[in-house]
Amino acid sequence: MSTLKAKKIIDTINKGIALNPTEIKIKQTKKVVVDGAFEEVKKEVKLKVLIYLEKNKTDIKITTDIIGSSYSDKKYCMIADYKANLQVNSKNAIEFDCKEGHMKMKAVYPIAIEGTICGYQVDLERIG
Repeated sequence: MSTLKAKKIIDTINKGIALNPTEIKIKQTKKVVVDGAFEEVKKEVKLKVLIYLEKNKTDIKITTDIIGSSYSDKKYCMIADYKANLQVNSKNAIEFDCKEGHMKMKAVYPIAIEGTICGYQVDLERIG
């Protein structure tokens, strides 16, 4: 039986991104401990990723308020390469704009083979 090699998975992810790349610019704010206190550090990164539709998710959330209605759906996913170093938690959300609309990263799943991170699979929520 053959085993998966990290190098092959990295090459496969890079080929998939190269077929239909989307360039995004993410702005991320991290809290770093400096001299015993938290300090916010802002970072802006450009990434080439693959954004795709997940075929089994069809739920659309409609929120109506005094200001107006907002629509969000969770049927988008994204693949990023191992250099992206994405981290999402409940305190620091990552949002970005792309041709599909304004997106928010909901969850990040590292793709790890042989103890090596080969890429990231990300669940996205389109906010509009």
